[in-house]
Order: sequence, then C-alpha cells, then structure tokens
Amino acid sequence: MTTSELVPKKNASIRQNNYLFIAGISFLIYFIGESIDCVYILLIGLNMVPNVDIYSTLFYLEQVTSILESSPILFLPLFLSFTLMRFFSALGILRNRMWGFYIGIISLVLTMLLTVLFLPLGFLELFLCTLILFLLLIGYFGKKPILS
Repeated sequence: MTTSELVPKKNASIRQNNYLFIAGISFLIYFIGESIDCVYILLIGLNMVPNVDIYSTLFYLEQVTSILESSPILFLPLFLSFTLMRFFSALGILRNRMWGFYIGIISLVLTMLLTVLFLPLGFLELFLCTLILFLLLIGYFGKKPILS
C-alpha cells in the first residue's frame, strides 16, 4: 500500500460512495423525525398541546410511561442530544468529514443500547439503526480485507 492510497483525493465526493451518501441522507431524515419529537415534547411541557398519550401507549416500561405522562419535559435533554448528534453526523458525513462518521457511529450505538427503554417501538428504531450502521461501515471499509 502506497502513501497515495492512504491520502484521500481532493476531488473525492461523498456522492461517489452510495453507502455513505445514503447514510448521510438517512441521518438527515432521522434528524427531522427527532426534531419533531423535541418540539412536541417541548409543547407538551409548556402546556401548549395536550399530552394525548401517544408516547405512553408505545412504550413497555412503566417508569418511562409514568414520566411521559406526568412530566414529559424531562425527556427533552435526551431527545435534543440525539437530535443534535443526528444533525452533526449528517452534516459531517455529507461534507466527507471523519468526525461526522464517528458521531454517527456513536449515536447509532447509543440508540441501539437505549432501545430497550422504548419497546415495542424500539424494535423499529433498532432495525433502522442497524441498517444505517451497515451503510456506514460498508461505505467506509468497502472491500478492504481483514488481514492483508
């Protein structure tokens, strides 16, 4: 392996790598969904919209359900942090920045670990996170062998 193979080309575009491009777009879509969640939770916390128990009926754990029914605003920092991670990972990946790749990996792994709190809806999120994780890893590593 030569030095020129290790250094990325200046004209390299993320659009040339379909896996990473689709992962970046997926993070943008994910960001929009998380943003809607954040706004909705904030509006519930400010008593601007009623808490129609959409979240309460979707989750398995009683502790999560009771917090969502009594004071859903407590979930805003959690939702907001994941929203920001999705945005910055999409931004970084689509601009071909390594930090975006790593923020994406971290956000996906954390989401996959926390899905147990949000069952049964967590199964769908776990599945989608797994697909995006595969896209990121296949897009980054491509056909590189494990041992050379």
